Amino acid sequence: MSTMYSRSVAMLRQAKNALLSVSEDEAFLDVACFETQQAVEFLMKAILLENGVPYDKSHDIRYLVALLDEIPFTFEKKDSLELLASTITDWEESSRYGKGVRTTVQTIQRVHNIYESMNTAFLQTQEKNNEE
Repeated sequence: MSTMYSRSVAMLRQAKNALLSVSEDEAFLDVACFETQQAVEFLMKAILLENGVPYDKSHDIRYLVALLDEIPFTFEKKDSLELLASTITDWEESSRYGKGVRTTVQTIQRVHNIYESMNTAFLQTQEKNNEE
């Protein structure tokens, strides 16, 4: 697997760990948002790289969703990703530049579910390609 993919897995793990500490300190909500956004971004970029799709340097999930639409890659929660793309993109900027993120643990967990859906589809595609 690519470095981009490995980074996405590591970021999601960090995001889940941060969520465990939100009840102790709300600052972990910002960490969870940032790490979740990065996990989704890196996974999408790994998928694009595997499909030979070039992309500009960007943290914009909306932009990456549009690029995914150009390839034959689908996953169960794609509609949910499209609906939350602006929110997820905002997490990166808001948590990074000190504005703070306004969201809930449930929304972050919803995005984790989107990530898992996309990741499962990606791994199944990789497995199928390796068999051929």
